[in-house]
Amino acid sequence: MASWNAVQSHQAKERDIMIDSALVSRLIVSPGTILVPGKMYLRLFHGRTDPHQEMNDWGIAGPVFGPLSHYAMTYCGNIRIHAETGQEEVWLVAADDMIQWDGCFYGDLAVFVAGANEEA
Repeated sequence: MASWNAVQSHQAKERDIMIDSALVSRLIVSPGTILVPGKMYLRLFHGRTDPHQEMNDWGIAGPVFGPLSHYAMTYCGNIRIHAETGQEEVWLVAADDMIQWDGCFYGDLAVFVAGANEEA
């Protein structure tokens, strides 16, 4: 189960999402940071602020989470990602067939094992 040290409520469009801000800050990798080779990460991309927006380009590049011990998807919807310790988890919430995160809606995600010199 999740380790919720400092849970805050965050309004994102029409849903309330519970976020452990301390855990999230540990799991989000700063853009441009070299990832640890051989470790698992999750990247969100093709983002937009309006889920009904027509996309004419690649959209907003989203965050990279990791390193992770594993991830799990519930009924092809919400995704739970776990820190390497396996004891802490963050939920990525599905909304309008997209992953909703920090005011954006992401149409795609990639779970991958980092290679040498790969950046967030």
